[in-house]
Amino acid sequence: MSLRKGAKTIVNQCMNIAQNESVLILNDSNDEEFLKALTQELEQAAGSHKYLRYQEPANHGEEPPEHIAEEMKKHDVVIAPTKKSLSHTKARVNACEYGVRVATLPGITKEIWNTSLQADYNKVKEISEKVYDILEDTEKVSIKTPSGTDLTLKINIDFFHTDTGIIHEPGQFGNLPAGEADGGAIEANGTLVVDHFPFAPSGTKIEIKDNKAVSVEHPDQEESDLSEAFEKIEGSRVVAEFGFGTNPEATLIGNVLQDEKVLGTVHIAFGDNTSYIPKEDERHNPCEIHWDTICENPTVKFDEKTILDSGEPSFL
Repeated sequence: MSLRKGAKTIVNQCMNIAQNESVLILNDSNDEEFLKALTQELEQAAGSHKYLRYQEPANHGEEPPEHIAEEMKKHDVVIAPTKKSLSHTKARVNACEYGVRVATLPGITKEIWNTSLQADYNKVKEISEKVYDILEDTEKVSIKTPSGTDLTLKINIDFFHTDTGIIHEPGQFGNLPAGEADGGAIEANGTLVVDHFPFAPSGTKIEIKDNKAVSVEHPDQEESDLSEAFEKIEGSRVVAEFGFGTNPEATLIGNVLQDEKVLGTVHIAFGDNTSYIPKEDERHNPCEIHWDTICENPTVKFDEKTILDSGEPSFL
């Protein structure tokens, strides 16, 4: 199975890498074939490229080793097809502040590489920006699902951005495959029932009050990775993100990297919100995890306007 087409999408359409640019590829323990495909494309497109591997962290959102964080600042472009996510780390944020363009692909698999990664990102950009435009005039988002989620969130558009897959300007960041309008949640209240989540079983009920999880009830077990994190990891109970999937080529496959991009879904994350909410805001919440749970077939309203009706977009 050739991975060159996906590599070409990243190097050319997503990152628009030029002959005078230096590129850093990062890996913790993912398939070396991704590196090989990227290297082959970069030999033709980039001025120079470098590869660094480091030990896989225990959790998504954990900081990489210090020498990795420092190296990330020294290149024009960073591409990270890692197993654990760098997206919501200080290392990634700091690199972007230095003007580095960063693409993270946490948990990327060959299935994703050869399908949703190769979406038409001009179309993804169009849909993402349309959702963002509607959110600009929205104060409250409500989410209901067949499984029992009934959640409301107040939002501040200043904390939102679009993940379009087009990462051409200095300091830009994106998660590939792309496709979401996402941002830091504020004042979330209600019930979230897990549909797709690697850290708790389907049917897990999470009660949320004043933007924090206050209780967890599992359908057939006493504990999960999620409930353990809530007990042991500071800041993990905070509702960190509301995201709206905008990739029409993505389908639900049980991998959050792709699932959170599926047009017709939304997602809620717990833990770190520092890539959305600035330090000076009292809701700024550094945390060693950022875990996303996908809501399937949701009915979503922006204020009183229905945007998704049982997962069917009504805004296009």
